[in-house]
Amino acid sequence: MTVALSTERLWLDPLDPVRDAVDLHVAFTDPEVTTFKSPVSRDVQHSVDRLTEMVRNNDYWVVREAPDGPGIGFVGLIGGNGLDWLLSRGVWGRGYATEAATAVIDHAFRQPGVDRVEAWVDGANSRSLALARRVGLTERGQMPQSGPGTRVVLGKSREPVPTFVINLVAELEVDDVAASMGLFETLFQFRAAIVVGDPPTYASLDIGPWSGSRRLDLVAAEGKPITPSSLTVELANDLDAVHARAMAAGLRIAEPVTDRPWGRREFVLVLPEGHEITVSGPIGT
Repeated sequence: MTVALSTERLWLDPLDPVRDAVDLHVAFTDPEVTTFKSPVSRDVQHSVDRLTEMVRNNDYWVVREAPDGPGIGFVGLIGGNGLDWLLSRGVWGRGYATEAATAVIDHAFRQPGVDRVEAWVDGANSRSLALARRVGLTERGQMPQSGPGTRVVLGKSREPVPTFVINLVAELEVDDVAASMGLFETLFQFRAAIVVGDPPTYASLDIGPWSGSRRLDLVAAEGKPITPSSLTVELANDLDAVHARAMAAGLRIAEPVTDRPWGRREFVLVLPEGHEITVSGPIGT
C-alpha cells in the first residue's frame, strides 16, 4: 500500500487518478513537459486513463506545495524500484523534483527486498539526466528505444555492489580478420583496440569510443570449417544508412528492413562466412 510522505517543503500523497487528474492534466497538456513522455492528453478523461494505468501495480505520489494544495506533479516507483517523475512547468527550477525524488528513493530503501533504484532516461533529456545525478543515480548502461537515440539507465544501490562480471564478449571465426575488421568499421564504426599478427589472426574491436566497452573479437579460422553464428547490433539511429553501406559492400541481405511490433526496425545481413547480423534501429531512421 502506498503511504503518504513529506519533505521540508512538499507533501506527497498516494496518487488518486480521479481526484488528481484535473491538476495533473496541466502537465499532461504541456508539450514542453511531455516532450520525453507520451503525447499530450486529449482531455481530462484521457489523463484519468493514463494515471489509472500508471498506478496499476505501481506506487505513485502526487506532489503538493501545501497539504491541501493542488497537485503540481508526481513521483513514482514502477515495480518497486523504477523511478519516474513529472512536474508542471510552472514550478521548474525550485528543486522540487530533486526533493520529492530523494524522499521516494529513501522510502524505497526502507522497504524489504529493495536494494536498488534505477531510472531510464532519454539520452537527449538533459534536465532529467541532471536530476537523476543530483539524487545520487549514476550511469549503469544504455538501452535502445523506439525513437532515435538511447535510454540511459541510471541507478543507485542501497549498499555498494562489487563488480562480478565486467563484460560479455562475442567472438566470430572469420576467413580474413583484416577484411572483417574493415567491414565492422565501415558498417558500425567499431574500433580496433587490439590486432595480433601480420596478416592479423586476431582482433578485438571496441563497440564504443571508450576503453573497456563491450567488444567483438574476430579470430582467424585458419582453414577450419566455420559454423555460422547470429548476432544482433542495436543502433541509436541511422539504420537506413547502415543498410545502404551493407548493400554497397556487396553483403547479402537475408531479411529486408521491417518494422517490428515492439517499436524497432530491423534487417538481417550475412557476412561472407555465413554469420547473420540482425541490425536493429529506431523506427523512422
